[in-house]
Amino acid sequence: MRFFLPLVLLLTALGLGIYAYLGGLRAPSVALETSPTPVLLAGQPYHGKADDARFGELFRAAKLRQDASPTPLPLANLYYNNPESVRDSIRAFVGLRVPDSAAALPAGWRYRVVPAGRRAVVARLNGVSFMLSPGKLYGAVEQGIKDRKLTKEPFYLEQFGPNEADELRIEVK
Repeated sequence: MRFFLPLVLLLTALGLGIYAYLGGLRAPSVALETSPTPVLLAGQPYHGKADDARFGELFRAAKLRQDASPTPLPLANLYYNNPESVRDSIRAFVGLRVPDSAAALPAGWRYRVVPAGRRAVVARLNGVSFMLSPGKLYGAVEQGIKDRKLTKEPFYLEQFGPNEADELRIEVK
């Protein structure tokens, strides 16, 4: 029993160390912005249950395509309904952010353009593991919307870039 407290303290310190190493102590920057340029995405649309195996396969395909790309491209997911609160079905577009439409796309992939001039609350985070960044980004944007007393639009754009440069845009009225 006398080893129990030191063991608990050691495991707690180890857990906090891993959390800090993964970037868990970093906070995202949040701003209200109007997108200056259109965003071009290449990927595959999805409509169905969030826990469907096909949805996971789209993410794996996008990651494989990202790894095979000669230039670093961020993973980019476009959601047409809130992915954090979806119970039944989700409408999404899963793929990569691309600089132009010159590249030939794999079978089943298509382009999607997010037009410029849309107002959004944007959270950016650097140096945080992909495992932790979505929770941090969504929490920061939700708080930013609440603080500014804005209304969300059902349009979410996630980008997970190379070198752990991540961004979430939620459109607002």
